[in-house]
Amino acid sequence: MPRVWLSAFDMKFLAVDGFNLIRRIFEARHPETESDMAEVVQAAGQSLNRALARHKPTHAAVVLEDHDRTWRHLLYPEYKQNRSATPELLVNHLDAFKQAFQSLGVSSCGVPSYEADDVIATIARVVADHDGDVVILSTDKIYLQLVGPHINVFDHFNEVQRDVAYVVDQIGVPVEQYIDYLALVGDKSNNVKGVQGIGPKSALQLLSRYKTLDNILQAEDNSAPARKVQQAAHDALRSRQLVTLKTDVELGLNIKSFRKPV
Repeated sequence: MPRVWLSAFDMKFLAVDGFNLIRRIFEARHPETESDMAEVVQAAGQSLNRALARHKPTHAAVVLEDHDRTWRHLLYPEYKQNRSATPELLVNHLDAFKQAFQSLGVSSCGVPSYEADDVIATIARVVADHDGDVVILSTDKIYLQLVGPHINVFDHFNEVQRDVAYVVDQIGVPVEQYIDYLALVGDKSNNVKGVQGIGPKSALQLLSRYKTLDNILQAEDNSAPARKVQQAAHDALRSRQLVTLKTDVELGLNIKSFRKPV
């Protein structure tokens, strides 16, 4: 169990996927100079301030990650190989971003060797398990596996709330099947391949019939989609491991330290 201490009061936690926020703004503005970067930092601060005004959290954190190899890279060396490297200009200004966020009363945090996704998932799960509410600010759909009565994902740039109904309406599966869905179709944004030859339609059909990836692997089914999954069992199970967010990262944090100043 991660060491995260909670107080007995109502909590609404805004967990910000830091690089998701920063890089979207960075890439939209194409900065080249120090002056340009100052404007990007300012814009990121303004963006966070709008999120604070909209969601009115009692607690907030911007979660960032070290750009090193994580446990997923050790499991699958090709993980995220399809992504371009984070621009050096952006990395060199991380302290400026953190200072801008801190000026709004929002601290930044991260855990070495873990992605921000896992840190946010851990915070969200602990807060939700103590009946607090969590808004995850990110456009990354990997977080959809977490949504439930106390956890929502908010696409800040398109102003779309992604909740349980969104997963069913837009993906076609209930939240509890979302991880297995990704294990089958893959996660292109992270270079997770899934099962070759299985697309969204086949995945939905298989999950509708068998409910879980484990059931598909054990089924006596001679249909082409089922055979493809069974013949690629190793790929499917590895993909499921890669897309499953960890909710037990040892944070060593006191949630009270992220309380927003009144």
